[in-house]
Amino acid sequence: MSSACPNPTETPRVIERDGFTAPDGQDIALWRWPHTPGRPTLHWAHATGFHGRLYQPLLDELARDCNVLAWDMRGHGASAGAADMATFRGWETYYQDLTAWLQSLDEPVWLAGHSIGATTSIMAAARRPEMVRGLILAEPVILDRWQGWQLWLAKLLRRSDRFALAAGAARRRREFDSHAAALDNFRGRGGFKTWPEAWLEAYVQHGLVQSGDRVRLACPPEWESTTFAHTEHNPWPGIRRLQCPVIVLAADRASTFSHRARQRLRTVLPMAQVSALAGTTHFLPMEQPDAVSNAVRHATSPKCHQM
Repeated sequence: MSSACPNPTETPRVIERDGFTAPDGQDIALWRWPHTPGRPTLHWAHATGFHGRLYQPLLDELARDCNVLAWDMRGHGASAGAADMATFRGWETYYQDLTAWLQSLDEPVWLAGHSIGATTSIMAAARRPEMVRGLILAEPVILDRWQGWQLWLAKLLRRSDRFALAAGAARRRREFDSHAAALDNFRGRGGFKTWPEAWLEAYVQHGLVQSGDRVRLACPPEWESTTFAHTEHNPWPGIRRLQCPVIVLAADRASTFSHRARQRLRTVLPMAQVSALAGTTHFLPMEQPDAVSNAVRHATSPKCHQM
């Protein structure tokens, strides 16, 4: 049994809603697990189309040792109201949001995340290095030169919305009769095939909101699609500016961090720790939460920094 599964005999942790104001005045939701003075603080950034509390099976476990925070990035979850197509500037908008949050802090924190959340954490750390103790990245979106050139050209020709992820998200079903009906719809399908039930339940519980007598996705399909269409094609300038410890966990199938990109990262950041986990896909945190929690504990442990 995964150690990231909560013990049913334990008292459930109370997760409080907090938030901050983005540079354009929009309110961004931030979820706060119980904090204890003296422990390391960790912020978790989720993947496109998801939300912070989806990762509760993992974050509950991490909250044993860390002061955990997790945002709902704009257009997602409880921050869905912050979506504005008129002012959206691609992933740069998310970078600016997380950087603004870092600027509001009194002490540096650890940044961790999945997919776009990992890439956004990289860019924020590059811009405010004094506020970041280190990075723990699960399946970051880091393209190699060839992939990046292809995506840049597609953006230039305004065809990036035709890529499979963007096109698929645009067609996503947005409404269901109930949370139970949504759960039945997702179970065992597509990318959800490898998800344990607890993760599916967390996604449905917090990722769908009431809409009349039905429920709908908190992250609108058009916003998710646009986010995919604006995927970062060149994160390397930000990567080169990193000054903190970096730990990367990559999938061995259908990864958003290709072998060529991994080789390049090792050249650009020789001290970065990069591991490919056998039997995993892009949904690595759901498939092997123990590997993620162990990486976080190793990175944030005071003993690790006394060596």
